Amino acid sequence: MGGSEALAWAVKLLARRGMSEARLKEKLLGRFPPEEVDSALARLKALGYLDDRAFAETFVAVRRQYGPKKLRHLLWVQGVAEEVVEEVLQGLGEAEVLEAALRVLRRYRHRQDPAKAVRFLRGRGFPLGVAWEAYRLVKEEERE
Repeated sequence: MGGSEALAWAVKLLARRGMSEARLKEKLLGRFPPEEVDSALARLKALGYLDDRAFAETFVAVRRQYGPKKLRHLLWVQGVAEEVVEEVLQGLGEAEVLEAALRVLRRYRHRQDPAKAVRFLRGRGFPLGVAWEAYRLVKEEERE
């Protein structure tokens, strides 16, 4: 198998779903020798098809039902470098995180119970302060 086959397979994988460099490398190493994989990854980076920062930004944008803590963990599992994760998550403002928590909590059926509501949001990766603030705002909305 030549290096062009590893590159073609990598492009095929990326066409199906965006993925981090680490995840793509892991998948390619199961089929191709390390030299071919490294060559294919370098070529994809040069072409702009492989960018962990762009992947992380898209990943976070699509998963708005999670808070920063959960997103950090999910990106770590995908193999995105910690520096990139921190840069992307710093772009999330506190207002955006609170709005995401409100959207999630409004759809939660046990939102009247403060302990369950806050625990639910904490499980989704939202900070404790944001969880309590979202609960308070949802309760105010329901009273109106």
